[in-house]
Amino acid sequence: MRENYTRRIVAVLRMAVITTAVLGLVVMANPADAREQRPAGTTTTARWAGSVNTTSRSAVNAAYWSQYAPKLWLPIGWLGGSLLGCLPGLTPLLSDNATLTSLNYVRSLAGLAPVTFSAALNWSAQKAALMMDANNTLDHHPSSSWRCWSAAGAAAASRSNLALAYPSLGAGQIIDLYMTDDGSSNVAVGHRRWILNPFSTVMGSGSTDKANALTVVGPTSASRPNPRYVSWPTPGYFPNAMEPHGRWSLSAGLNRVSFARARIAVYDGTRLIPVHKFAVENGYAQPTLVWQMPAGISLTHAYKVVVTHIRRAGIRRNLSHTYTVRLFTPSQ
Repeated sequence: MRENYTRRIVAVLRMAVITTAVLGLVVMANPADAREQRPAGTTTTARWAGSVNTTSRSAVNAAYWSQYAPKLWLPIGWLGGSLLGCLPGLTPLLSDNATLTSLNYVRSLAGLAPVTFSAALNWSAQKAALMMDANNTLDHHPSSSWRCWSAAGAAAASRSNLALAYPSLGAGQIIDLYMTDDGSSNVAVGHRRWILNPFSTVMGSGSTDKANALTVVGPTSASRPNPRYVSWPTPGYFPNAMEPHGRWSLSAGLNRVSFARARIAVYDGTRLIPVHKFAVENGYAQPTLVWQMPAGISLTHAYKVVVTHIRRAGIRRNLSHTYTVRLFTPSQ
């Protein structure tokens, strides 16, 4: 499905929002400095009890076809909105639920508890999406001189992932784009990190036919399931249609973890694969390590990932984490 929008242009702003444009053109902007929204992360827990069993290929495959794949290209179906009259309109419940279901499938694969959408956050996000569409650009801090500007929309833009799609945007495709985080400006995978914030409880989404605002900086709870590590792709069986174009990442559940000196080794069987580690950037949800897999990797192989030289405040010795990603082709 990604072949339909392989040409992507992605611009990431260090804010609390993501912006994307798809179907031939993708533009993304990512929120950054919202540290006050993050719980301390002083403890880690097991995966959410209701998450998809990623040790079972059949379970992952079934959930993919019921919760993710059918939502990708569902039209937004913007209701009652108008750029001419600066009317925000509404996102139909069907497409709104498709976006939320896709988002929670992603979180479930990672072992994280689901989030909900609130009417209040959806409404302000709708106003933000209207502004992005009306001005045909993305900005987390839109000027009051913007067409269709509103205080509520501007506030939402500063706390949301933003997306523009040409000629149109699919309800579930929104999440796919944010999780892939393509482009040279997105090597910190900020969009992905906010979606995979373990502590998030409530988000909001607003869309026109071409623009989306996904409010990712909102209510949180320190008591949510918080695995010691969250990777993307996730350990166990992983649908290769969701493989993020080789841009893999590993996040820590504790904020005092540092990946600054971390070393990454990825194996295809016994063969060591060369990878490129990106500079570690903080300020987007949890501490995260990002690397690029080489072009042309097989999408039906298992890859063992070994990350060493992880540091944690208060512990002198280096820590390590090992897991295996088993890419497979989803089938009905």
